[in-house]
Amino acid sequence: LLTGCEEAYDNFPRMKVNFSCSLQQSPYSFITTPGQFVTVTKKGSAYVVEYPGQPAYTDGKQGVFLGFGGLILGQPVLSMDVSSQYVAYDRACPVEAEDLVIKKLNIQSNREGKCTKCGTVYDLDTGFPKSGEGKKRLKTYPVYTSHTNTGISLSVRN
Repeated sequence: LLTGCEEAYDNFPRMKVNFSCSLQQSPYSFITTPGQFVTVTKKGSAYVVEYPGQPAYTDGKQGVFLGFGGLILGQPVLSMDVSSQYVAYDRACPVEAEDLVIKKLNIQSNREGKCTKCGTVYDLDTGFPKSGEGKKRLKTYPVYTSHTNTGISLSVRN
């Protein structure tokens, strides 16, 4: 993980993350292809999974914590993390999070996330800003994969 040091996120709210899914199950199977990403966002007592060009999927699983603004999960084309081929970013824009404002990134079809407020565009392969006022990398969370009797399980937790 190339975050340098944790000071890059000093102003980012510290929130609990505890999420898991089966990569054999739709819609999560979408991210088993490099360059594909989904968003997971809390909505009431459920959470919603979305990805470009597809209808939203809602799940009512309890005990799920999704960070400050939800999660962006995916598999970069070129991974910067040698410990996992998958990444998990907080969906909140780092520019807006410093003011404790949740402005979410929307996934673009070209492996980019764009802030709905400031317009900063982030490269989802690296998490770094490509254009706009953002200067910090997206907040990352540890990703773990494990093999189960039904396939591969992906977990994000801190």
